[in-house]
Amino acid sequence: MSVAAPLVLREGDRSRLEGLTRSSAIRAGLAQRARIVLLASQGLPNAEIARRTGTSRPTVINWRNRYE
Repeated sequence: MSVAAPLVLREGDRSRLEGLTRSSAIRAGLAQRARIVLLASQGLPNAEIARRTGTSRPTVINWRNRYE
């Protein structure tokens, strides 16, 4: 199984995504998606991102693809 390449975040996205993960005013699902994208940008394997966020590997792959 190959390891996915780290996501390259667009300018300004890192700070917006980090803000979403800290906000108590947003839905939990949105914060979770932001965490997935941030972890993917750090180069973590999809299985590790899934473990850390309590989701499935297909969910991680889906959100990686939607961000790209």
